[in-house]
Amino acid sequence: MRKFSFFIITLFIAISFVFNSTFADDLSDSPILRLDLDSAVKMALDSSEDLKIKDREVGKSEGKYGEARSGMFPHINAESTFLYNIDYPNSMNLGDYDSISGLTASQLIWSFGRVMYAVNSAKKAVEASRFSREAGKLEIIYSAKLSYYSNLLARNALSITESSYANALENKKLLGERSYGGRSPRYEILRMDTDVASRVPTVNEARAQFGTSTETLKKIAGIDPLNRIELTDDFSEDYGELDYDMLVNAMYEYEPSLKSLAKYIESADSNVKSKYASFLPTVSGFTSWDYLGAPSSSMLNGNETGSYAFAGVKISVPIWEGGEKQAQLRQARMDKEIAMLQRKRSEKDLLLALKKASLEYRQYRDNLKANMEAVRLAEESYRQTRDMFAAGQVDLTDLNDSELLLTNQRLNKELTLFNINVTLARIEKLIAGHYDKKNTNRKT
Repeated sequence: MRKFSFFIITLFIAISFVFNSTFADDLSDSPILRLDLDSAVKMALDSSEDLKIKDREVGKSEGKYGEARSGMFPHINAESTFLYNIDYPNSMNLGDYDSISGLTASQLIWSFGRVMYAVNSAKKAVEASRFSREAGKLEIIYSAKLSYYSNLLARNALSITESSYANALENKKLLGERSYGGRSPRYEILRMDTDVASRVPTVNEARAQFGTSTETLKKIAGIDPLNRIELTDDFSEDYGELDYDMLVNAMYEYEPSLKSLAKYIESADSNVKSKYASFLPTVSGFTSWDYLGAPSSSMLNGNETGSYAFAGVKISVPIWEGGEKQAQLRQARMDKEIAMLQRKRSEKDLLLALKKASLEYRQYRDNLKANMEAVRLAEESYRQTRDMFAAGQVDLTDLNDSELLLTNQRLNKELTLFNINVTLARIEKLIAGHYDKKNTNRKT
C-alpha cells in the first residue's frame, strides 16, 4: 500500500512538472512586462472606455453651453423665394413669376434674465460634468489598485502554498529517515503520504486564483493577454495613523461627486430662474433687407422691382401657450429638488463609507501587529517541532499541525496586508487622494 501511494504521488508530481514545463516553454517567447502599481493605474486610465465616455459627456455639455450662449448674439438669416402666381385678380399688378431675396438680422435686447440664466445653467452643467469625470477617474484608479492588490495577494498566497507543499515533502523525507531506524509505524507513513497528496489541490487552486487575477489585471490595464506580467511592488508592513477629522474635511473639500452635485444644484437653480423669466416679455431688435424682382424682364409685366429695407423693435409677450411654460417650470423645480436630495443622500453615504473605512483601517493595523507576531512564533514553533520530531519526541500529528499553523498564519498576514491596502485605496478615493502626508508617514 505504501509503495502504491508513493508511486501515485510521484507520478502526479512528474505529470505536473511536465505540464508546467511545457506551458512555460509555450510562453517563453512572449514578452514579460514588469509592472508596478503606478504603471498599472496609468495604463488603466489610458485604456478605460468609461473615462473616454466621460470625456465625451463633458464635450456634450460644452456643446449645450455653446447652444445656450448663442441666444446672446445676433442671428442673421439669408432667404430666397421664387414664386409662380397661378391665379390673382386683374386689379393686382402682378406678373406670372416673382422672386424675393433678402437678409434678416435680429438681436435680443432684454429678456428679464431668461437667456442669461439659461447660459449660467449650462455653464454650471459643464463644471458638473467635469467633476463627474474626475469621480469616474477616481473609480478607475480604485479598480486598478484593487486588481493589482488582488494579484499581489494571489501571487503571495501561491508562494506560501508552494512553500507549504515543499515543507510537506521535507517532512516526508524526515519521516523516511526515521522509518529506516525502525521508529515510524506504517500508518504514520500512510498519513504522511495522504498529507502530501492533500496539499496538491491547494497549490493548484492557488495557482488558478493567481492566473485568474492576472488576467483580470491585464484586462483592466489594457495589456495584451499574450503578454506575461511580473509585479514589481509588494505589500509594505508599515502603516501610519490616519486623522479622521482631517479625512472628513478633505472629503468635503475635494470629493468630486459632491462637487458635481453641488454644481448640478446651481445649474438647476439657474434653470428655474430662466423658466420664471420666460413668463415675462422679450424685447429684441431686428432689421431686414429684401430684393423683389423676377427671373427675366419678359416676365415683369410692368411690375416694380428693386430693394427695400426696414428695422424695428419687437416686444413679445406670452399670454397663453396651453400650459407649456408652467410645465417647464415645474420640471425645473423638480430637477433642483432631486439634485438637492441626491447630494444630501450622497453626503450621508460617503460619510458612512469613510467612517467604516477608517475604523477598518485601524482594526487591520492592529491585526497586522498580531499577525506578524503570530508568524514569528509559528516559525519558531515549527522549527522546534521538526527538531523534536526528528528526535522522536513528538508524533506526526504534532508536526503536521505545526506546519499548517505556520501556513495559516502566513496566509492570514497576507490577507490583512491586502485588506489594509484596499481600505487605504478606498479612503484615497473618498478624499480624492488629498491628505496631510505628515500623518500618513508617521509610523507606530
